[in-house]
Amino acid sequence: MPSNKLPMKQHHEPRGWQLHHREQVFFQANIGAPTIRLKFFHYPPYRQHVILDHPPAGCTLKTKRNNTFFIFQQKVRTKGTISVERIVSIYPQTQTVPMHTTWGRISDIPWLLQQKYKQSFSYWPSQDQSLQNISQEHWFDNDDLLTWVKQANTYITTTIKYPEKQEKRLGADQVLRTGSGDCDEFTDLFITLARMRGVPCRRLTGYFIHRTNEAEPHAWAELFSPINGWVPIDIALRNIGNHTVQYVISKIEEFNPSLLDYQLMTHTATIHYHWELPSPLVTPLL
Repeated sequence: MPSNKLPMKQHHEPRGWQLHHREQVFFQANIGAPTIRLKFFHYPPYRQHVILDHPPAGCTLKTKRNNTFFIFQQKVRTKGTISVERIVSIYPQTQTVPMHTTWGRISDIPWLLQQKYKQSFSYWPSQDQSLQNISQEHWFDNDDLLTWVKQANTYITTTIKYPEKQEKRLGADQVLRTGSGDCDEFTDLFITLARMRGVPCRRLTGYFIHRTNEAEPHAWAELFSPINGWVPIDIALRNIGNHTVQYVISKIEEFNPSLLDYQLMTHTATIHYHWELPSPLVTPLL
């Protein structure tokens, strides 16, 4: 998880990033010439301008709602390697939603929209009793959206006493029991509390680009303001209302909180496979 300090703005800050992915899947089937279907997420044109400089060979780009992804579907040999090398240039569209202005009232969010996002999911178990107990605390019923966000931020950063890298994603209910977590846990707990309060909220995953040009996998949230629309909220980095050039979006999760980054499917054979997914090489675009 990235450190909780945002980088200081510098005079020659990049306008974007070129990401060079060199990913491979190694496979072996129990019968010859199976048909393999790969699906892996690409960068959506949401809050960012995306240019595909070098597409992965043999892949088709698809779009579904806010997300884009590649599909590879071919008959292959019994054993082999599939390369999905790609080069992408991304120019994030920065946004700042000021904290000295109103974000509106929660009661002004349309009722049908509130209900749409109130469903309980794995990682966002809004019906869990320990999470329901939080809704009884005095701060939870505040109707001013920005004030509620600030108080939720205080609650979460106090609850997660041990911000540290996790081996696996815990989910909002487990965070309360362990008191530890990384960006996934900060985000999942915030999304769950927001949805319980009737605030539409969703999860974004992608990369946070460090000053060392290192792309670190990251997760953060967006909530819906009746005045400002979707507002970025990154509790892990103490960043409320800012989408900076350091954020690169890979996918948006609204009603499926665990979309797999990479999938392999086949209907004709049992496949043993291994993904090799090194971090992309990052070049700043000035």
